[in-house]
Amino acid sequence: MRNNTTSRSRRSFLALSAAALAGVGVAGCSTLGIGDDSSTASGPAKAPKPINKARTLVAYFSMPETDDPDNMTEDEANSTHVVDGKVLGNTQYVAQIIGQRTGSELFRIETAQNLPRDHGALEDLALEWQEAGERPELKSKIQDFEEYDTVFIGYPIWWYEMPMPIHTFLEEHDFKGKTVILFTTHGGNGLSGTVERVTEKLPDATVVSNGFTISRDDMDNAKGQVREWLSSVSR
Repeated sequence: MRNNTTSRSRRSFLALSAAALAGVGVAGCSTLGIGDDSSTASGPAKAPKPINKARTLVAYFSMPETDDPDNMTEDEANSTHVVDGKVLGNTQYVAQIIGQRTGSELFRIETAQNLPRDHGALEDLALEWQEAGERPELKSKIQDFEEYDTVFIGYPIWWYEMPMPIHTFLEEHDFKGKTVILFTTHGGNGLSGTVERVTEKLPDATVVSNGFTISRDDMDNAKGQVREWLSSVSR
């Protein structure tokens, strides 16, 4: 466990860096999602292969901070979207929309460790993982991963990065020859450079450059935005 002084220093450095890059203040923003609100990744576009729903997977990591739709705190509301009285994580909701529109299977990336729902505790754990380069153990992996040609991968932006369980997922599966399409939910970060990092991490895969990103404040418009985006990455 890292001491509080180190964690506070790290928070201050990251917050100031994000403010300098984005040109905005950070007051009132969560470090589980702030920063540059770019909507697409830079670099040359890679054309995806046609999507075959029978060979397409939507894998996602999502961490709603409550399952109670009533009397949410601000942090709980920021991490969730309520549909017909059911609480979904923001990334979970986007994953379901993608799955429904593409007819793809869904796989939820979960850690073997039960994660805290308290925002401050979750924020501290995410930072500890990132600073240590931790690869959290996952609850399960996909046994028939070779059956998929296209893999959508979704995650919230934590501390200006993809959560460390995503690193575990990428390293535990063979992506050679696959098309990878990323999507994120955020509190101001956009894609936060993660498309480039995944591209470097998966040199034998085709990582589509125009990943999808949506702010937690814009979740009511997710269906329309996902529909428009999918038309650019599938044919």
